[in-house]
Amino acid sequence: MELRWVTTFLAVVDNHGFAAAAQALHCSQPTVSGQVSALEIALGTPLFDRDHRPVRLTPNGETFLPHARAILNEVEAARGSVADLLGARRGTVRLGTYPSATAGYVPELLKGFHEDRPLVRIHLSELGGAELGPAALAGDVELFLRQISPPLSSSVFENRMLWRERFKMVIHPDHPFARESGPVPAEVLLEHPLILTGRYQPDSLSTHGLWHSLGEPPTIAYQVSQPQSLIELVRGGLGLGITTQLALDVSHAEGLIVRDIDHPEAVREVSLYWVKGRRLSSAAAALRDYMLTEGPVPPGTDDARGSVRVRAAEDT
Repeated sequence: MELRWVTTFLAVVDNHGFAAAAQALHCSQPTVSGQVSALEIALGTPLFDRDHRPVRLTPNGETFLPHARAILNEVEAARGSVADLLGARRGTVRLGTYPSATAGYVPELLKGFHEDRPLVRIHLSELGGAELGPAALAGDVELFLRQISPPLSSSVFENRMLWRERFKMVIHPDHPFARESGPVPAEVLLEHPLILTGRYQPDSLSTHGLWHSLGEPPTIAYQVSQPQSLIELVRGGLGLGITTQLALDVSHAEGLIVRDIDHPEAVREVSLYWVKGRRLSSAAAALRDYMLTEGPVPPGTDDARGSVRVRAAEDT
């Protein structure tokens, strides 16, 4: 098996076809087809269903995919180790993130990191919170940012806290809450339908300290992916929004009322995660160490590096 065959196989997967892979690799489509065929002969099984449009992986191809990514990760780790020994710090890191962190945290993070390691390339994958763990297990990301609730299995992932940010209520100016001042009592959150960012089931929401302490999950009016979508739904009078200061800082909420929530657990705690027992490339390890020590945290949040917060989770 040759490394270029594995690289070409992943190019076909990531670009959703042979022609697009050829363009990405700057070679001819017959070259791509020939290298994939050579890999299939070496493995003794077809990896792609070529009769399907667009082309898709066979079951054996799906099985081989995480191994292929692991092979390239190991090669990248070896290259990074040698590069570090030679004093030339380079490599590629795949970082998973979610929308408000991408906008409110990642730019300053990358700016500071690249000042010290300008030859390290960062590939960003912006995903929903429920998608980040599976993406890491599949090898699509090496490190990812995620709130700690609902918890991930501690037997599968390692994590370190980065920051805490307060929940905020976003209110239409015609809503009765807009005429009041001061923090909103947490108990009233159970009396009104709420608009949230993320995808939650009632049982997963109950793992968060706020809803656990209130004894039940809220009634959800809408769940969206982007903070700005939440704000526009509130602007349309469709419910009360619950988001964070970081999300508000990167959105346009003019004309709406923002109030604090009177509860010590009305916070989002964000951690950096990676797959337990899987070796990180030198570049990924350098980014992890930077994020956990001297790197920035978003403005308006509490630096939680060094904090320990225990969340119960079923090991899977």
